[in-house]
Amino acid sequence: MPNLQRANVLAVKLLLRQRITSLRTDPLHLDCSGQILVDSVQHYAECVGRSAEDFMAQNSRDCQAYAVYGRHLILYNREVLSSCRRRWSIAHELGHICCRHSCDGVREEAEANAFAASLLMPTAAAGELIHRGRLRDAKDLCDIFGVSLQSAQLRMQQLERTGTQLTELEEQLRQRYLPVIEEYLVAPVITLPRSRLEPPPLLLEPLPLEELSGAFWGGSRRSAIWSKDSSARPNSS
Repeated sequence: MPNLQRANVLAVKLLLRQRITSLRTDPLHLDCSGQILVDSVQHYAECVGRSAEDFMAQNSRDCQAYAVYGRHLILYNREVLSSCRRRWSIAHELGHICCRHSCDGVREEAEANAFAASLLMPTAAAGELIHRGRLRDAKDLCDIFGVSLQSAQLRMQQLERTGTQLTELEEQLRQRYLPVIEEYLVAPVITLPRSRLEPPPLLLEPLPLEELSGAFWGGSRRSAIWSKDSSARPNSS
């Protein structure tokens, strides 16, 4: 069975490490202690002297995570992903990494989705807005947190089912969100913390496509994280 509670705790712990400046979490700018690099496949391919098509020809996904020498690399296709879809896809891959998934299955996908929902629509912030009457339905959740309507509807159903009672960790996170929420209540304009005008600095030495063979692309909507030298890596046939 998926351990959704653990996925939520991991997302909350990651958020507690951040400087909270917006209700919209931007996975591109999360502090992951240099252990996770998020980059577009286009920029990364340029860094390693290859074309983006070389990467995309072997992989059909719009966002994929790799394990490289004990660290992790998430590459997304900036040409096909909307802002909402990009943030969700990156958050989903972060979920696979933080949950330490070593294979791809129904349980792993459910946990990664739960992690993404908790990261992008944390109960600590959503619950506070619900109590203050500023978050009434999935459309509000969509507008405030910058997610797709489908993701917002699923999250709203979950909040209605489980309630908004906070754990001790979530209460710490709520306190961190309060200044941002107060600012939103005065002037409800939501923006991401900052825009990325230049490509991100590479935190890992760029490795060419052949060196990223530790990643396994499991189809258009699936992913798995594999260590570079893993003998357990499945065949891609």
